[in-house]
Amino acid sequence: MPRHTDKKETGFNLVKPRNPSGITEGSEVAEKMRFSSVTMARPRCFRLCGWKENSLKSAGGSANRNSFQCPELVVNESTSYHSPPLSHSLSDPAQANSRPYPRLLNFSFVDYARKVFDGMPRPDQNLYNSLISGYSRLCMHEEVIETFFLMHRNEISIAFFNFPPVIKSCASLVAIREGKQLHSTVIRYGLDTNLFIQTAFIDLYGKPGDLEAARRIFDGIVVKDPISYNCLISGYSKGGLVLEARQLFDRMPERTIVSWNSMISCYAHNGDPMEGFRLFERMQTENFQPNEITLVTVLSMCAKLGDLAKGLKVKQLIDENNLCRSLIVSTAILEMYVKCGAVDEARNEFDKMPQRDIVAWSAMIAGYAQNGRSEEAIELFEQMKFRNFKPNEVTLVSVLSACAQLGSVETGERIGSYVENEKLVSSAYVGSALLDVYAKCGNVKKARQVFDQMPEKDVVSWNAIIGGLAFNGLHREAINLFVKMKELNVKPNEITFVGLLTACTHAGLVELGYEFFESMKSDFNINPKVEHCACIVDLLCRLGRLEEAHEFISFKMEVEPNVVIWGILLSACRTHSNMELAEVAIKKLTILEPENSGNYVLLANLYSSLGRWEEALEVRKLMQNRNVQKTAANSWIELDNMMHAFLVRDTSHPRSDEINSVVEGLGLLVKWAGCTPSADSEI
Repeated sequence: MPRHTDKKETGFNLVKPRNPSGITEGSEVAEKMRFSSVTMARPRCFRLCGWKENSLKSAGGSANRNSFQCPELVVNESTSYHSPPLSHSLSDPAQANSRPYPRLLNFSFVDYARKVFDGMPRPDQNLYNSLISGYSRLCMHEEVIETFFLMHRNEISIAFFNFPPVIKSCASLVAIREGKQLHSTVIRYGLDTNLFIQTAFIDLYGKPGDLEAARRIFDGIVVKDPISYNCLISGYSKGGLVLEARQLFDRMPERTIVSWNSMISCYAHNGDPMEGFRLFERMQTENFQPNEITLVTVLSMCAKLGDLAKGLKVKQLIDENNLCRSLIVSTAILEMYVKCGAVDEARNEFDKMPQRDIVAWSAMIAGYAQNGRSEEAIELFEQMKFRNFKPNEVTLVSVLSACAQLGSVETGERIGSYVENEKLVSSAYVGSALLDVYAKCGNVKKARQVFDQMPEKDVVSWNAIIGGLAFNGLHREAINLFVKMKELNVKPNEITFVGLLTACTHAGLVELGYEFFESMKSDFNINPKVEHCACIVDLLCRLGRLEEAHEFISFKMEVEPNVVIWGILLSACRTHSNMELAEVAIKKLTILEPENSGNYVLLANLYSSLGRWEEALEVRKLMQNRNVQKTAANSWIELDNMMHAFLVRDTSHPRSDEINSVVEGLGLLVKWAGCTPSADSEI
């Protein structure tokens, strides 16, 4: 099939004579276009229109282009699917620039259109324009650039309207080298003062962060329209220059809804949602109607703030003014509720959706998991599967997190098997969540298998397996993996050291624990947090080194001790009958959490175990005076994929008589064995 005749090269000095596309070798676009012949061989229209290839060649997987099918039309190139008038016009160069050729592009027969184009000896300007326009509409950015460079190489006359779609494609691909070549050509053509072209170049330079170049072009525009302002504001926003963006916004003589959206998004993406919300309120006072983008952005800011009142205010605005209530907006409302802790309201919003996509399902499942409602998260996941929605990464991580929270072995194994069987371990995050579930369900072998089979491992993956091994008491394996992690130059973070210190705690490795603790700051520049200090205190208390633990809390911690640390010390004092330190710990705890009945219970039990009954009675009176209610303890067991929970003296279970009979029998067996029940549960 003939190609277009090479002609004398003009402009684009970097283009080599034998490169028919005109793209500079070694550039970003050139690398992507190395496979353009493969791309051209597969009819893109089938992908866009939902067509299916009728057959594939087994060798190489290439498509049989002689026969493709869609539900409404059979395309057979050997007999030509277009009408006779269209066929004749395409074969006649004099008529080829008329309407039929663009019609192919409008119907997305883009690959066939390119085949026709390549078969023409000398396509004219109109055909090039049609092809570039069609590629641009289909977001085929590499093809836009390739066709434009070919047009320039073949000395086809270029009009000013050819440049904006090509500049847009360069901006989308962040192809700055090609963009700069275009800029030079625009200047040579004398089109550098055209407003449309200048605005396109502002976007081109603003996307990768060359804001000085973008600003120079902006300042060179004689009469600026809102679009040029919006492009530069967007560039400033992506570069984190919030003040410059706001100054530009305030200088605008005329604003559009896009201007308001750009500035509100700038605040949302750069950590100042409060100012973004104030700007949204000002927008309403100036009688601008928010659109879908505005509403989604503002609702996401309310979610970041955790401000339910502001979120409800936006929802009320939507309902009262009958604003856009698309699936995207409904999902944003749902996520706002979730992030603000209003899970039931989120579920109501979810149930009212006339249609749902995977994003909506994922948001609701994640909402349940993030708010500790694991069973509902898993139940909704099962409903989603029943309705034939394929979970995405967010869905999988959320439901696996719910399984880990629940600690249900059967549920964890079932969900884990589903993820593996469906080959859904597509990323390090999903793999890490899956091995975390197996580890927390006690299946360490399976967790390690998942870890070893992961094609890519990041620090999250290493943390999950190290923590899982430590949690299950396999301290040597956890520490050995840390050594291997360092050998592979994976930099540990603070969570890594929580796992390592937990391993040392379970194994009673005090010296090694201190070594890890000290190395955090000296070797990895990580400041120990309260959870790391809690591990050291727990390690010392388990070995009965209470005085050393108290000294560590009082003099070596760089963070303020919290209730967890004082609670660890108090519990250890009960075990080792250290009344003096117990009183120190209880004083701190009654200040930090005066309503926690567990602290009083521990102290009273300690007094009772030492025979100091009067002090134990004083603790009871203190609880009554402070109106501290003892939290009812419960126990639970999983049987046949169901959780059964029991309170003290609970008779609500349908088989409570049988259960009590078994418990009484176990109590008799304990007495016969000579065991004395612990008094920890009594007060």
